[in-house]
Amino acid sequence: DVLREAGKLNEAEATLRWYAITNEVYPKPEVDGIDMDSFNTQTTGRIASILMMEDTPEKLQYLKSFSRWIDYGCRPALGLAGSFKKDGGAFHHRNNYPAYAVGGLEGATNMIYLLNHTGFAISELAHQTVKTVLLTMRFYCNKLHFPLSMSGRHPDGKGKLVPMQYAMMAIAGTPDGKEDFDPDMAAAYLRLVSASTVTSGEEPEYVPQFTNAEEQQMATFLSDKRFRPEADPQGNLALGYGCISVQRRGNWAAIVRGHSRYFWAAEHYLGANLYGRYLAHGSMQLLTAAPGGTVTPATSGWQEEGFDWNRIPGVTSIHLPFDDLQAKIYNVDTYSGMEEMLYSDEAFAGGLSQQHMNGNFGMKLHEHDKYNGSHRARKSFHFFDGTIVCLGSDIENTNSEYPTETTIFQLAVKSDADRNFWKNYKENEKYWIDPVGTGYYTPVTTQFEKNFPQYSRMQNTGEKTQGDWVSLTIDHGKAPQNASYEYAILPCTNQAEMSAFAKKPSYKVLQKDRNAHIVRDLKSNTTSYVLFETPDALPKGLIQKADTSCLILLRENKKEAVLTVCQPDLALYRGPSDDIYDEKGKRIERSIYSRPWIDNDSGEIPVTITLRGRWAIRETPACQVVSSDKKYTVLRFICKDGKSQDVEIFPY
Repeated sequence: DVLREAGKLNEAEATLRWYAITNEVYPKPEVDGIDMDSFNTQTTGRIASILMMEDTPEKLQYLKSFSRWIDYGCRPALGLAGSFKKDGGAFHHRNNYPAYAVGGLEGATNMIYLLNHTGFAISELAHQTVKTVLLTMRFYCNKLHFPLSMSGRHPDGKGKLVPMQYAMMAIAGTPDGKEDFDPDMAAAYLRLVSASTVTSGEEPEYVPQFTNAEEQQMATFLSDKRFRPEADPQGNLALGYGCISVQRRGNWAAIVRGHSRYFWAAEHYLGANLYGRYLAHGSMQLLTAAPGGTVTPATSGWQEEGFDWNRIPGVTSIHLPFDDLQAKIYNVDTYSGMEEMLYSDEAFAGGLSQQHMNGNFGMKLHEHDKYNGSHRARKSFHFFDGTIVCLGSDIENTNSEYPTETTIFQLAVKSDADRNFWKNYKENEKYWIDPVGTGYYTPVTTQFEKNFPQYSRMQNTGEKTQGDWVSLTIDHGKAPQNASYEYAILPCTNQAEMSAFAKKPSYKVLQKDRNAHIVRDLKSNTTSYVLFETPDALPKGLIQKADTSCLILLRENKKEAVLTVCQPDLALYRGPSDDIYDEKGKRIERSIYSRPWIDNDSGEIPVTITLRGRWAIRETPACQVVSSDKKYTVLRFICKDGKSQDVEIFPY
């Protein structure tokens, strides 16, 4: 009104439309998805430039075009394109990147709310996609914080999801438009907001900010509508678009992250994440707290001060001086800026989830030639309810200057109680328990260190830091060849349970070599297969062979069994790696943006599994019977998107 009275409205409209590039919404989008930056920086300006217009047919045309632009932007994008994936991934810089996504989700959720229950509402598919992304995010965060390996170039333990985005989706209604409120999102919000401390002053600038008063006002509104907080999410998640597996029980979450020829290992910029090279080298962060406590990185034993970036839990790495570990950042091509995002040349890396309850994860680790290209390992994690079995084999490199090690834990010692705990700790050869009750079964030789203090560097400035830390590692020596390891983690346990477990473990390793890591859980009669190759013979059991590398989980009951198969290779392209080599045969550093396949759809990979005996199955579009007789039943799975395919089988 003020602008109209001053005769400036038309000029202001034109200026804002120009500044927000609003005319970009006019052409019909040719593909699903838009860049996360567009959601973050353009949505508010564009909708404002439209809504301030006088009511005209042109304004209506702009609104319809804007709605279509948001709708296509929220749909699942193909390949490594932004922003959202069908399995719940949130993409930026061609990887699952929740620390960057919160800004984009602010724009997406606000627009979904603004347009809901009008003629401009986005489609059910688009709405459901954003809902899935948010529910997936609250599964791999515990309770609010991003895992360190998913913090992109800000591995400082401060990045968090934004509860208010869940509230906006709650009041936007259900994706099908039939209900005014979404009960799933309301319940998720009420759980998340109970832990929110948004006025602490430590939130990164990239996280949208809300006051406690605003959050509580929304919580009261939803509570008055008779919504209640959900319980802590439980189960297992395998994120094919992200190379991630998560196991949750009680109030703890274990997050495994790998990398491959499709997903970078870490994002390094000048002045950002200088030392996090190993963040996705098969890391497993346990986000936990004492029973009943709210989980944060601090309660999980993490702080930046004194943290040894060589010893990220779960990782098999060469322990380097920090000057050698620091990223050497260049502008490698015309597609990128001053940044480093290194890739493996291996396609096999990712996880399987059986009925969203248990699963496994496997990866062929191969470090980039820019640093230590001779470093290789085959790593796997097997999730059986409250037990996580961690295996490694074929660990090798030619670095004879520094030791190679696998880190079981590295925990900050911040309180007098923790200091006294470790000071008085009585070591034994078979297991360990930390102050919050996490047990570590170690049937191999380990190395325990108490470093009071331990010196390190700030991830963004390189400044020296120090803190008190304890570490438990497996030393593979210098320039190892065919080294291996085995350990198991039991969160939320006690001395008596660990003592009994050490005497009689609830699992048995059936195979651990270059071909396969196979583990049987004796309590649930579940067998976990990580088949790196296609061995001619598998250990005696129901599964006789597989014709390609894959992940398998088989849970056998008295009258039936559940068989789950996954090929984690997204098959954005097939055949050998597209790496380019120098005259010495070393891989040349290239940006992901230069690759021609990054927007390809995931290809289908057939996997044939042969079972011993005759079995009936409930066929699905992804699983069909090829043949069946008294000796063998042959099943053919069609694998795509790194998705896990469950099928129930019954004996004849």
